[in-house]
Amino acid sequence: MKKLFLLLLLFSGICFAQSNNEWGEWQKTSCYSKILFRLKYDGKNGEQHKWKAQFKSDYTTVVSFNYSIKDENGQYDTTTHRKILNPGVTTNDTEVYTATENIYLIVDKVSLSPYPQGYIECE
Repeated sequence: MKKLFLLLLLFSGICFAQSNNEWGEWQKTSCYSKILFRLKYDGKNGEQHKWKAQFKSDYTTVVSFNYSIKDENGQYDTTTHRKILNPGVTTNDTEVYTATENIYLIVDKVSLSPYPQGYIECE
């Protein structure tokens, strides 16, 4: 039951980006309210859907985290990367290609340093 709750908690970060090629609103991640993201649906490229993602941090110090983008059923990892953010700075666009138009963005392993160590708990 605990694993099911954690899985549901992780997947609660779903975001449906706007379909008119504009950036969606900034959203807090489901677990870390000071890490924000937004997505932009950038149309199709052949059979693949093209997305852009941006992140920013409301922390007062450097923060690093893993993020992953999954398809709508959560079975296909499109990307998993580690991101380092300085306070108040918006990242450059990250392009992602997916098989479906509905995706999940998941953030975990958050650290208040540029190194993947000393992870902070979900808020």
